Amino acid sequence: MRKTKALALIILISLALFASGCEEELSAEEIATKMQEKEQSIEDYSCIMYTATYANGEKVQENEERIMYKKPNMMKGWIIEQGKEEVATVSDGEFLWSYNAGTNIVTKIKLPEKSPLNKSGYVGLIEDFLNKTNVSLLGVEEVDGRSAYVLEAEPEAEKEGYSLFSRTKMWVDRETWMPLRNEVYDNKGNLVIETEMSDLKLNTGIPDSEFEFEVPEGAEIKVIDLEDFKAPEEMSLEKAREKVSFEILIPEYIPEGYMLNYTMVYDNYETALEGQGFEAVILNYQRENESFQITQTIYESNPEENVMPAQTAENVSINGKEGKYINQFGDLKVLIWNLGKFEMSLNGYLEKAEILKIAESIPEPASRKN
Repeated sequence: MRKTKALALIILISLALFASGCEEELSAEEIATKMQEKEQSIEDYSCIMYTATYANGEKVQENEERIMYKKPNMMKGWIIEQGKEEVATVSDGEFLWSYNAGTNIVTKIKLPEKSPLNKSGYVGLIEDFLNKTNVSLLGVEEVDGRSAYVLEAEPEAEKEGYSLFSRTKMWVDRETWMPLRNEVYDNKGNLVIETEMSDLKLNTGIPDSEFEFEVPEGAEIKVIDLEDFKAPEEMSLEKAREKVSFEILIPEYIPEGYMLNYTMVYDNYETALEGQGFEAVILNYQRENESFQITQTIYESNPEENVMPAQTAENVSINGKEGKYINQFGDLKVLIWNLGKFEMSLNGYLEKAEILKIAESIPEPASRKN
């Protein structure tokens, strides 16, 4: 399993009300219009974004980064550690650049025409989010010395894609109509993600030169075109076996009513950096509207040890092998363990005992196919 860091992971909402009779009451439509109009008027912005993730009520990871953005799709991000800032990623509008000092490799990603960077950060998600959530006003509070509407959004039950999260709280600046703080909760009411934005500056005339990436002397450049990436197709188990270079491990125990619905095969050898390639197969089991997935991955180099922080996951035993059981996503459970050269993962809405029983029924791998 490979860690990836997203520069922006928060959804935006909008709605508001007057504060203690001091201001004219605004309707949801008026507030949404104001936020959308403000977003459209933003040519550039910069801010510091603090993000923390939680599991079972405990903070397990936090990071701070400075973000600079300019329309239509130029972006620059710095990671802040111990008061020092280091450039992490740069988008000049055509390519997304990043540098790994350990490998001395610059990754240059050709951006598609419909790049997500065309939206000015997560503010650009306002319209989509408003169409998919029920929003209410909780009050007015201060965030970093600024007055903000406190809003709460709950996903509509019939909408798909919101099963992990029950609600989102958003503190929206009453002057700039920008989000200052955000909290995302799982469907058990536990805080999962917390984000706070500070040092916000709008339309300061950031020059294009800020988004020019300087390749370190002697660094190797790896070019990746996102247009080459294709979503893996759903296929039969027999077809998947023809495509992979290893034995596909099949569990001997499947909960009653579940059947193998489809398999998917994926590898990144054509686009991966040296030594970072992998090949994976996904088995999807379905019972009416319920499903669970087993992912089996083999890496070009040895698989990493389970990477979930200790305080995030519970240590479990699968036939004498250590695994990590994670239950921080509401009703969704995740089990990760290593089996021979494979990294295995199982996720679904099953009970813990059933998940462990399925995992324990997966046989040890024989030998890799020739």
